[in-house]
Amino acid sequence: MDADTPRLVSNGDGVGLHDSMSVHFVGSLKGDRMHIFSRQTYRSVCAAGVMTALSLSAHGQAKSSASALCSAQSGAIKPTILELYTSEGCDSCPPADRWLSALVEAPGAGNTVALSFHVDYWDYIGWKDEFARKDFGLRHAALVRSARASGVYTPQFFINGRDDRGWAAGIRPASETRAATAALVLTAQWHGERLSFQGRLSGASGKPNLEEGVRLRYAVAENGVVTHVKAGENRGVTLKHDALVRDHGYITVLRDGTFSAVATLPPKSRRANSQLHVIAETTAGEAISAVSLRCD
Repeated sequence: MDADTPRLVSNGDGVGLHDSMSVHFVGSLKGDRMHIFSRQTYRSVCAAGVMTALSLSAHGQAKSSASALCSAQSGAIKPTILELYTSEGCDSCPPADRWLSALVEAPGAGNTVALSFHVDYWDYIGWKDEFARKDFGLRHAALVRSARASGVYTPQFFINGRDDRGWAAGIRPASETRAATAALVLTAQWHGERLSFQGRLSGASGKPNLEEGVRLRYAVAENGVVTHVKAGENRGVTLKHDALVRDHGYITVLRDGTFSAVATLPPKSRRANSQLHVIAETTAGEAISAVSLRCD
């Protein structure tokens, strides 16, 4: 067998992949048995924990005057939510990053919300990913559990909460055609590095109240971020990131459907390249509406 050809290895209650050149052992999400996954195809990690609600951040000093008020409203079709879990320390990740960038830049992206979450699993092998956050890893593990995926690895895509590997074959996510079952109206304004926003969540018919079980989350994602990697597996490689998640959290919705929150960009972020996404979803993680806007 060719040394580069992955081989299946049975290990109790599951099957993993490995190759003869490099093997990573990871903990199964089903118990304490060990599984082996291919390093060349996907990078595997041992991750545990559950997703925690993120507190809204309001720190940071304003470095410029407030921007103009901007506004947007959700569309009539349900959104497609695409999440990538990636790392600058993973040499398998740049192709996935490029695929996501091409998707973001392609015309007709329409109601697709693309989000790239950087995780810190590979910081120990030579390059610390400055965009990684611990809570992104917790979200990653929670999605794996919810989707009953085979394990936690990078790069890993989720489309509408489902583990998806179609990107490797160049398969674009199918566009949603179902009608949105909720509506969002959003206004926002920059105050230095802080983005204050408020809006209203209602049923698709415009009624203010929705049935229980709907939650809101937000993400601020930045495009065109470039890193010159100087160590680790991607040493000497220049990486370009799009839809890079800079802040993410959950939003409290009042009884009348209104909400307000503040997102904060970390240092060195560029607000002109950043976009705010607010997503309404069921507690099971199904997106039912989304609105995106960019404020200059």
